[in-house]
Amino acid sequence: MNSEGEVLMVAFMDKNALLKTLSTGFMHYYSRRRGRVWMKGESSGFVQRVLEVKINCENSALLFTVEQEGPGACHMGYKTCFYRKILKNGGLKIVENRVFNPKRVYAGRRG
Repeated sequence: MNSEGEVLMVAFMDKNALLKTLSTGFMHYYSRRRGRVWMKGESSGFVQRVLEVKINCENSALLFTVEQEGPGACHMGYKTCFYRKILKNGGLKIVENRVFNPKRVYAGRRG
């Protein structure tokens, strides 16, 4: 979540990603698809600087408050990964505008 309390994304984190996040001050996640720890923004340059870390009462979930550098956190080009809502009929509606062009940002990059 950003400093305004908006949820930017939800992602997996293993022990190595947590240790890397805490030691560098920048968000790191574990990608099941990539099979490795990665730093948010390593491809786009849109890094997330850690401001605060909280843990729930069961020690099963972490909540990071971050400063998002760059226009957005979502690899689809939106400020947050939660740019759609589910309608009563089950359809999806985009409720945000894109803030960057992902084809330009990720052109020629694999990750």
